[in-house]
Amino acid sequence: MTVTFALLALALGVAAGLAVLVVDELRWEARERLPRCTTCGQQHHRHAAHR
Repeated sequence: MTVTFALLALALGVAAGLAVLVVDELRWEARERLPRCTTCGQQHHRHAAHR
């Protein structure tokens, strides 16, 4: 019975670790994505010149 609980605890720890990695990856991708301009609707850097 204790072996089963130990394996369950290990599986929960691995699942929590994977969830942290996935959330971190999603946050990094959102931070690196070019924002959509509110003036022209295109994706470019924040301080792009509109000439």
